[in-house]
Amino acid sequence: MDAEASSGLRAFKPPKIEMARGPLSAFSLLRVMVRNPVAAAPQAAYREPHATLQAAGQTILFPSDPAITESILVRRHAEFAKSRLYNRLLNPILGNGLLTAEGEAWRWQRRLAAPAFRAAVLSNYLPVMRSPFEELVQRWTQNPGPRRVDDAMTAATIAVICRAFFSNFGQLDADRISRAIERYLGPSSWPIAYESLGLPQWMPHPGRRKMERAAGEGRQLVRNFVTRRRRDRQDLPDLAQILMDAHDPETGRALSDDDLVSMFLTLIAAGHETSANALTWALYCLAAQPDQQEALADHVRAVVGSGPVEASHLEVLSDLTHFIEETMRLLPPVPLMSRHALHSCEIAGKTVEATALIFIPIYAIHRHEALWSDPDCFDPGRFRSQAQAARPRCAYIPFGAGPRICIGASFAMMEMVAGLATMLTAVRFRLQDTTPPEPMHRITLRPRNPVVLRLEPRR
Repeated sequence: MDAEASSGLRAFKPPKIEMARGPLSAFSLLRVMVRNPVAAAPQAAYREPHATLQAAGQTILFPSDPAITESILVRRHAEFAKSRLYNRLLNPILGNGLLTAEGEAWRWQRRLAAPAFRAAVLSNYLPVMRSPFEELVQRWTQNPGPRRVDDAMTAATIAVICRAFFSNFGQLDADRISRAIERYLGPSSWPIAYESLGLPQWMPHPGRRKMERAAGEGRQLVRNFVTRRRRDRQDLPDLAQILMDAHDPETGRALSDDDLVSMFLTLIAAGHETSANALTWALYCLAAQPDQQEALADHVRAVVGSGPVEASHLEVLSDLTHFIEETMRLLPPVPLMSRHALHSCEIAGKTVEATALIFIPIYAIHRHEALWSDPDCFDPGRFRSQAQAARPRCAYIPFGAGPRICIGASFAMMEMVAGLATMLTAVRFRLQDTTPPEPMHRITLRPRNPVVLRLEPRR
């Protein structure tokens, strides 16, 4: 278990998803999952090494012990595939891309994309990461007051992705893709619920046509971009051109137009949605803790001075990094992952059939009573070196773990640290409403309603 939470921070507990209580009938499970899928994790998932749920003849396993999770995601990863849920939920919009592909189809795409995310390359992205946040704080300081920070973070993070990877992707098209992704995610709890109950893929559900239209629009917008870049080659050192020119060194295969659409849309969707939500929650947690906010603003000013955030500052901004990490512990960008065993096997002393659905409950693991003291309390001190070293490897997995860990994890951390530092030097965030925003699981963990904070320029 981690060290005791700092006494000064015990009072603040970010909003929490209320767990479903008692045995769940098939109808009750459907109702819970449609509202908030991660709420279906049994209470035992927050206390015991694993929990099991039986519904409509379907077995759902929730492994919470980091050793079990590490076995599934790392040591025995070849025995577990991404579950049918990913195909049902993400294939319509992301195709057979990095998030959904399996086996060699996934490995060769990962090989082609990996060079863009190497540590030596990431610092080149920093000016592009900063610029949307610099533009944002300029608007905020000129026109302070109550503002929707969730919308602002969505706009800023999609601008980062498009400027870094897709140099001549128009902001208008980027915003249209962002809105298409938003519409697609809205009803996404229905496919999660249906798959959990073993219901057939053809069965209609509320919002299905809305999802189909949003998927079609998003893919067409990216396809138009691919067509333009094929026709009018750009000698730009961006990821789009690198991937369009790339050939797999092992097979010589190049990405087709459909491959590129799936790859680009995956990078856009996964790259901005998770960061936008994490930053929104971080801004709320800053506003809810004024003393912490001022201490972090002083920390940033002491490191950065009056200039922009540079690559050399990032490692020194450790307090800000720990604040973001603690935000993602309590409000993880992706609160649930799913897997299934490729064949019957044993996990934690029990046989798991290939038909069983495995939900890795990141949200529950990050609040597990055996892993974290005062698990619901906000304490960035948990991420200081000594505390981190004492924790099991998979006790904290906001970006997953193993070979399929998020390819953009380091990019996202750089973006969030640079973005939050840029905002903190110029703006003070205050709560506009004392009612905490409700976390809502829609593939990612987002606020159910708009998050409005009162912004004050720093003098």
